[in-house]
Amino acid sequence: MNVGIIGAGIVGLSSALWLQRAGYRVTLIDSNEPGQGASFGNAGLFADYARLPFARFAMMRKMPGMLIDNQSPLSLQSHYLPDLLPYGWHFFKACFPANYSRGRQALTALQALAPEADRILLKRAEAEGLVRKEGCLGLFETPEGYEEAKAGDLHERRDQGVNLQFLSADEVRELEPGLAGFHAGGVFYPDTRFTISPVELSRRYAECFEARGGCFLRERVGFVDPLPDGVRVQTSMQSITFDHLVVAAGMASKWLSAQLGIKIPMVSERGYHLMLENNDTQLNRPVGWLDKAVFLTPMIEGIRLAGTAEFAGTDAPPSRMRTNVMLQHAKKMLGGEPTVKASWVGSRPSTPDSLPVIGPLRKYPQITLAFGHGHLGLTLASVTGQLVAQTIQGTPTAVEMEAFSPERFQ
Repeated sequence: MNVGIIGAGIVGLSSALWLQRAGYRVTLIDSNEPGQGASFGNAGLFADYARLPFARFAMMRKMPGMLIDNQSPLSLQSHYLPDLLPYGWHFFKACFPANYSRGRQALTALQALAPEADRILLKRAEAEGLVRKEGCLGLFETPEGYEEAKAGDLHERRDQGVNLQFLSADEVRELEPGLAGFHAGGVFYPDTRFTISPVELSRRYAECFEARGGCFLRERVGFVDPLPDGVRVQTSMQSITFDHLVVAAGMASKWLSAQLGIKIPMVSERGYHLMLENNDTQLNRPVGWLDKAVFLTPMIEGIRLAGTAEFAGTDAPPSRMRTNVMLQHAKKMLGGEPTVKASWVGSRPSTPDSLPVIGPLRKYPQITLAFGHGHLGLTLASVTGQLVAQTIQGTPTAVEMEAFSPERFQ
């Protein structure tokens, strides 16, 4: 069987490797080089602790205040407000206890399978050296905020099977002596892994894919046309017919899905990063200031400062205020004036219920969707690819797929 994949980000690449492993002939199509977009700019975390949907009434109540506070990690560019209306309605529905509980169960099921799926692909691509298991620190500025988190999200995460340890400020200092004393303590996730180069990880996957006979076309997709016995894809260069098609194109998946009659209330939730000179700062692992939603991650090129959530169009100009706020947070975390080497902004494809879209279309079973991972693209890419391959093979999937159905928002 000949399978086409639109999108060469980490989800598309992972799907390609799993499908190759299952014996399919695979073609990847993307207008950019592999691993660009959100896959390029993430914080590098395999966030095994992230098992709780954002869609909660407690979060909804906080959002208006956060949006008017220019120091908060959440912002909105006014032109994007109309795009948020369908998203907001489905976010509201996802907040109800029964829906939240189903979402939490679905995320936890994916997270349980993710490390083994990662291990298989990392070994296949000979990329194990790009991933380190040093754990991850999440810190809180005040004792009150720390205690509130202990009784709330952190307690719930522990109930979901997350391995975590509560640390005092002194215990944090022992783990990361290079940090300033801006915090009252925090949580340590000893099992969390991170990559020292997200883009190099994608490149290794792409090299492995091509070395095993995969075809990569650097072309822009214009439209998708389902056929009785396959799918025709029109690119900027040619028309290609596949037996099966996987759409894993991040935010571009929204308009591709609309061509097929599927409306996904997915939004562009932009994240920023600043690459800082390492200088004399020594970090051993990712460190998050959770009150501000920013992470510092040691990487090959330096220390990556990543975070914030900005609702804005994919082509909107970057907000200098966002990067300035992040840099102020970094100064407080590191206790000095960091040198900025480079900056970046990119769009996370985010769904209202915090769950990715994974699975075949009911009307067109020869088309499988795989996108909408929000903050968990890197974390869930490998297990998503595994599920895509199982779906196309027609074998039982490793998890129940209903929660990820492309039609769930219809």
